[in-house]
Amino acid sequence: MTGMLEGLKVADLSIVTAGAAATQVLADFGADVVKIESGSRPDMYRMGFTGDQGGNGDLDFPPFRVANRNKRGLSVNLKDSEGREVARRLIAQSDVVVENFRRGVIERLGLGFQELITMRPNIVLVSISSQGATGPNRGYTSFGTTLDALGGIQSLSGYDESTPTWSSGRVNYPDQTANMISPAVIIAAVMASRADGKPRWIDLSQREVVTSLLGEQILKTSVDGVNPVPAGNSAPGETAWVSPCVGEDCWVAVSLTSAADRARLAVVLGIDVNESMDEASQTAALRASTDSWASVRTKESAAVELQAAGLAAVPVNSGEELLEDPYLRERGWWQPVEKPDGEIEQQRGWVVQFTNGGPSRVRKRAPHVGEETYEVLLELGYTEAEIALLHQRGVVTSSVRVPVGAE
Repeated sequence: MTGMLEGLKVADLSIVTAGAAATQVLADFGADVVKIESGSRPDMYRMGFTGDQGGNGDLDFPPFRVANRNKRGLSVNLKDSEGREVARRLIAQSDVVVENFRRGVIERLGLGFQELITMRPNIVLVSISSQGATGPNRGYTSFGTTLDALGGIQSLSGYDESTPTWSSGRVNYPDQTANMISPAVIIAAVMASRADGKPRWIDLSQREVVTSLLGEQILKTSVDGVNPVPAGNSAPGETAWVSPCVGEDCWVAVSLTSAADRARLAVVLGIDVNESMDEASQTAALRASTDSWASVRTKESAAVELQAAGLAAVPVNSGEELLEDPYLRERGWWQPVEKPDGEIEQQRGWVVQFTNGGPSRVRKRAPHVGEETYEVLLELGYTEAEIALLHQRGVVTSSVRVPVGAE
């Protein structure tokens, strides 16, 4: 492995996306991330979470392949005492343990913070949960829709105050925000633990992450006592919007930052703006006229005309268009990754680029269940005979290599 995090070892117990995409970032930058799951009950995200989206194979679901690339797969039964011993050996050699179980599960497995310290005195435990490790709601589990609601973001999203809208299963805002914040927090904790030799426990509540990103709106409400009202692209006082263009679900985004911008837009639209109107009324009139003007233009031509007038305007890209986006291609953001069937797919790139030490490619596709079980056990000091016995007893499973005598 090469990368600025080479030498960092991570035992990854996380499932679905919360945690998995965070450790993917660490793996991208060179960390040795071992994904731990059970052969009888593998990560449900492999099959599209609900079991009806991924297909028949354990790597058929594209989002799973992305969130678990560059990792090694270890399949072990943690409900078995010998399986827990395997986990303990791995943790003793790891810098970080990441988990997102329901509160209490990690303790019942004998892998709680106090137990981990006995295995690795300067361990960093990362617990990513919906409601945190303490407090009145610690025992609850949540998914994106409930976290959007509890965190407060649905007070802003939607087309009107009667239809709050969650970020959807495709976006899953609470998981993605937690996964973007976690890698930096993990590295900070590792640096601290290495500096003083003491362990760290990161208690990350996804609900709190969602709320923390609404800071300015919460401040506004605390000052004037007015709650924000969802209003889609027509929020009162806003000077940015998207207007529909020719074609299905085609839009151009427009942003006005000054009176000069409003005047420029009026010239493009061929209308006069009543100077006696206040700014909000002028903006509302301009938005309505822009909707009519853009409706007979493609999003690309509308953006070009507006940009030529010195305005901030861009077409709204679809996912398919992003794959061909010249900016992303020139930056080398899309990364080719081989699928299990040998075909090549384009996966998202790095969360940040460095001049030195950053990744140059995706080193490895996501693992099958237990794909590296054999090699990980060898690294942990198990002999061929011991590995064979663990297979025979169902303590571990392997999708690639099974020792002689294990069948």
